[in-house]
Amino acid sequence: MESIHIRPALRAGWTAFTRRPWYLLGLTLATLLLFVASMGNALVVALAYILYGGYLTLLMRHYRGAHIEFDDLFTVTDFRWVSFAFLGLIKGFFILLGFICFIVPGVYLAVRWMYAELLVIDQGMRPLEALRASSKMTERDRFKLFLFLAVVLTSVLLGALLLIVGAFVAATVGMFALIKLYEDAKGRLAAQDTTVTVTDDEVVTIE
Repeated sequence: MESIHIRPALRAGWTAFTRRPWYLLGLTLATLLLFVASMGNALVVALAYILYGGYLTLLMRHYRGAHIEFDDLFTVTDFRWVSFAFLGLIKGFFILLGFICFIVPGVYLAVRWMYAELLVIDQGMRPLEALRASSKMTERDRFKLFLFLAVVLTSVLLGALLLIVGAFVAATVGMFALIKLYEDAKGRLAAQDTTVTVTDDEVVTIE
């Protein structure tokens, strides 16, 4: 299987960002502020995580060339958002537990499951199904994906130090780059006939 390429992914992320930079900056900032406002209340945090799902949905649609509107951030239409909320609880618990256990296990799980949210949104998978599929999609590229995350996090920190708005730019570009890596991983699996393609209304599973 062909390995991932970090630089082309970051270039694709930058290209997607520059199509509507100010709009995307505002969208990222608004999502972050809603997250900060939810701190301290477990129910509101869960709802904020679903809002994060809406944010990812908008970014994915924008990356694929669709026109997006801010109101779409609050559109909850089907079971995917319930799955997304449960995925956040499951994934967050085990990653936190991994970080408590000497950090390395938490980093490993974060890399292994990095596509899980996108799989729930894009293919309608259930939480455990998305975690298994993400494990499959990342199994040969985990070190490079770790480097990718390190590059994005470093860019966000540098952006925060140099100019606060730079952190939001780096984070948004990083999200688009992640979507690019996800799309490439799907394509490689499809080429190997390991993806079962069904209609848009059905769940897509990766064996």
